[in-house]
Amino acid sequence: MEKIFHMLPCTEAQKVTFATFTLKEDAQEWWLLILEREEITTWARITTRAKGIGILTLRAGNNLVAEYESKFTRLARFATYIIPMEDRKERKFEAGLDEEIKGKIKVMKLPNYAEMVNLAYIMEK
Repeated sequence: MEKIFHMLPCTEAQKVTFATFTLKEDAQEWWLLILEREEITTWARITTRAKGIGILTLRAGNNLVAEYESKFTRLARFATYIIPMEDRKERKFEAGLDEEIKGKIKVMKLPNYAEMVNLAYIMEK
């Protein structure tokens, strides 16, 4: 987007309109959640808010639990509108874990996010 806006100068409102028009699937849902809570009229504000959208698709994949947890924590700071409560944070973190670790953690019914992260570290070893 930045390259487009550099080549075709736009007002802040035009940037927001153009950028949000191109959103699809999870990103479109994210944008609708944002609009329910606040009015965004500048490109700077939308890019700040967009940092949190990465949490929707974040998965541990081949990463170590420590790497996944670090990325998750960083993105969660920007995604308080997506995961506003502790139980949703736990479920989102669990959903992104490796299938084997996730299966073991699911049966434990852990009371909080910190214990889930600690158990994921242990399970990985």
